Amino acid sequence: MQPSIGLITLNAKFIHTAVSLRYLRNAARRAGYENVWIEEFTIHHPVWKIAAAIQKHKPDILGIGVYIWNRRQSFELVEYLKKQNPDLKIVLGGPEVSFEMPHGDDYTILSGEGEARFVEYLGYATKNDPPPPDVLERWLVYGGDLPDLHVPYTEEDWPHLKNRYAYVETSRGCPYLCSFCLSALDKTVRFFDDDTVRRQIEDIVKAGVGKVKFVDRTFNLQPRRMRDLMHWLTRFPDVEFHFEVVGDLLNDDMLTFLNTVPHGMFQFEIGIQTATDPVQQTIQRKQNNDKLFATIRRLIEQDRVHVHCDLIFGLPGETYEQMMESFEQVFALRPHEVQLGFLKFLPGAPVKDQIEKEGYRYLSTPPYEIIANRLVSAEQISYLKRFTETFDLFYNTQRFRFTLDHLLERHAPIEVFDRLLSHLDALPGFHSGIALDRQYLVLAECFDLLDDPVTLDLLKLDYLYHQRIFHLPEFMRKPLPENGSTKLRTWSGDRKTPLVPFQHEIEVDRWQARLAPASRPVYYAVAHSQGAAGYFTRPTVHRVDS
Repeated sequence: MQPSIGLITLNAKFIHTAVSLRYLRNAARRAGYENVWIEEFTIHHPVWKIAAAIQKHKPDILGIGVYIWNRRQSFELVEYLKKQNPDLKIVLGGPEVSFEMPHGDDYTILSGEGEARFVEYLGYATKNDPPPPDVLERWLVYGGDLPDLHVPYTEEDWPHLKNRYAYVETSRGCPYLCSFCLSALDKTVRFFDDDTVRRQIEDIVKAGVGKVKFVDRTFNLQPRRMRDLMHWLTRFPDVEFHFEVVGDLLNDDMLTFLNTVPHGMFQFEIGIQTATDPVQQTIQRKQNNDKLFATIRRLIEQDRVHVHCDLIFGLPGETYEQMMESFEQVFALRPHEVQLGFLKFLPGAPVKDQIEKEGYRYLSTPPYEIIANRLVSAEQISYLKRFTETFDLFYNTQRFRFTLDHLLERHAPIEVFDRLLSHLDALPGFHSGIALDRQYLVLAECFDLLDDPVTLDLLKLDYLYHQRIFHLPEFMRKPLPENGSTKLRTWSGDRKTPLVPFQHEIEVDRWQARLAPASRPVYYAVAHSQGAAGYFTRPTVHRVDS
């Protein structure tokens, strides 16, 4: 009788999929193990309920994927399961157990890429043979026993992928040595077969996946390969595709090609991390800032690819002032998003060599983030955390783009977000969250926008333009001169979109709004398409003569 072999993990959100489970399941089946099943949960499920779902399968062997977001719950689950069923054999893998983690009494550890080692483990576990000490030690060494590369998704996955993210690899490994990243430990880059990858993408798109995230550490290592695949992907206009790229490797030929791709179909995540040259050298990051920034500017001007840039606060040798200078330099490029992250001391990452020299204090449990170091105080890090939260709310949501562009013509970026932060700090209950309408009121109150016809119109336009919505908050309405009413009519185009009076004639071009004063109210309907796909989902602005 075939043993019951389970593979589970706890995702951060339901829309995520665990690609690693599929790799391991398929490797086990290729080795002849038939009764291999997977289950995905989220970190929001109670541990007892996860255990109950697992026990329904009557598992003999259970593999658990352990990550930074689920480490605590995963080890609680191990304890729960072993006390329910002491004979259950548990094996752990994933980044959180691939370094500095010994085998335990209740589990075995497989470090690094797991397909080959999982099959080897099953050979011992299904025979109730304990692995020899030298095998156990080999399993703890990262980067060994590299498997052949096979695509992960099979037909049984199709029903579970609809309306979720699918994660796809076309390569494994990274040639760069950035000390804060686990990929610095990779020895080589290996590529999947191109035709097999394309068949896999066709299958998951047919299954209803709306967003594909390529998890290659550097997707543009081979420019011709990247261009050919992206050109092929344009046959799927209703799907969004996300890539991690090295910006200063995007050459003129590639940028010329990118100016031909559909608007908003692709997103590039470009890691900048810091604009401070000596710090780049400290973290062993090779980066040509001039070329990188010129490339990002060109991508923004082309308005084809959604650009997401990453910065990291707290890198070794970088002062608070230098961090804010990096922020200002990157923000000046006006990427569509700027992720402001904090240095994490991930288990195994080479940056740990800097802890003593730089006087780092950091959280010893996930997410392992910096608390302070010799150059940046705990108070400054705390401020930056709140600054980041404010920046995410008012910039990265892209709900306030027109109004912010106007404010940024008159105020420095740090001043704008610092004033918003101070305003939010004074609000009771801010940390419990702010309703959507209240967010616009906060921006209006902070910069006295409601009494200025220009900024009031920009605020209204932002509200209507950047989310599909069928009303206008009362505080944005002004009594009409002809009848004193603030009641809005609806647009004849769909009988739902409000017909809103503005004090200016409006022209929207990409991310900018041009306003020209009008002698009397001008009515506009901002209409959103049903089911619009892509990273750019811009509505149409219709002028309606009253």
